[in-house]
Amino acid sequence: MRSPSSEYTINEIFVLGNKKTKTPIILRELGIEKGQIFDSLGIVEALAAAKIRIYNTNLFNSVTLQPLFSGTELIDLLIKLEERWYFYPSPFLRIADRNIMDWIVNRGSQIDRFNAGIKLDQYNFRGRNERLRFVGQFGFERRFAVAYTIPYIEKTQKHGLGFEVVYNEREKMPYVTTDHLPTFINVPDINRSSWYGEVRHSYRPSFYSTHFSSVAFSQTAISDTIVSLNPNFLGDSKTNQRFIRLGYGFVNDLRNNRNFPTAGHLLRVDVVQRGIGVFDDVSIFSINTVFNKYFELEKNMYFATGFIGYFSTPGDQPYFNYRGLGYEGTAARGFELDVIEGPRYFLVKNSVRKLLFEGKKDMSEFMPIAQFNDLKLGLYAKLIADFGYVENYPQYEISSRLSNQLLYSVGVGLDILTVYDLVLRLEYTYNSQDQLNFAFNIQADIN
Repeated sequence: MRSPSSEYTINEIFVLGNKKTKTPIILRELGIEKGQIFDSLGIVEALAAAKIRIYNTNLFNSVTLQPLFSGTELIDLLIKLEERWYFYPSPFLRIADRNIMDWIVNRGSQIDRFNAGIKLDQYNFRGRNERLRFVGQFGFERRFAVAYTIPYIEKTQKHGLGFEVVYNEREKMPYVTTDHLPTFINVPDINRSSWYGEVRHSYRPSFYSTHFSSVAFSQTAISDTIVSLNPNFLGDSKTNQRFIRLGYGFVNDLRNNRNFPTAGHLLRVDVVQRGIGVFDDVSIFSINTVFNKYFELEKNMYFATGFIGYFSTPGDQPYFNYRGLGYEGTAARGFELDVIEGPRYFLVKNSVRKLLFEGKKDMSEFMPIAQFNDLKLGLYAKLIADFGYVENYPQYEISSRLSNQLLYSVGVGLDILTVYDLVLRLEYTYNSQDQLNFAFNIQADIN
């Protein structure tokens, strides 16, 4: 019988199931090398951490790490993988509004408020975890985008590059926010068009931390009609806004599942300067911070808390550059119908979840594609408690009812976890405005 203090040397590492993925991409996340020595407890902890890292590449449906004792003090390591489906030529039809409830309640479920198009995603391009994307979109907003991400460009697998070019144009568009509800123009003309191009460098010195730096160019043009309706849309009755954007970001990610985490934490900091003096159209400095922490309270009971903080200066900015709660996934639960804008804000979100059901069914009899054979389903009941604060923009009284005060909401909900870690959320809340709200959303609330 082996003693707990026994030491073992990694003899050989075998990888099975990676039909497309290059072995170095897998070994980069493994963090275990031939010749490395572990004690009995150390090898168990190292394998558990490596399994999470490999799964969080989102390249595999399942990951199994099995130690094989090939001698008294030698271990062969067997890595068994089931690759995901990597090419998605997916037509799409989706609402143009901020979330489903915004479309149903604020926009009356209007059927013309949809975008349709085709999205081509080639994940794991060349088997190196590279990603190539093309988007062609028509409807409420016309949008064309090409993006290419290379996670590693050299042998140490620490440096990467990303490129993106985006063009979009709109006829119907918000030109002002009144009482926390954006007002749209409905004139048959191209009222806004914009170009955006970015080059990004990534540096990943360790498994869990990545630094990003980027330079981008943005150009936006609006119609004279928009200027007449809101002279501050681009500031000072301008019809064009151009700026160079410099950005730095840092991510420390120890979540056990990036799509639906139940343990670990996520820290993300983004520092951005829009405008560097080459153009005088805008100069805005901002810092955005996200910190999420996940706990397992007891068996099948979980707690998640998340913090979002945003600071920008100067406080007086063009309407087009406004930020706030309600945009880009920052909505407080119970306030899905509102846009609460301000140069500085914070939001704290809390959820206690109880696993009610978890199961997986083999659908190979009906599904010819092996990567979709397993139908996974998980049901989580939850309690919700959020609170936040938004400082209003200067002289912005037309949308100030919810700013400069503490906002809070409490409620209950149900999270449905299904294939490829897709999350559906049903939530019922009471907020600080004495309102009861039901909301249906897609994506985990704190991730």
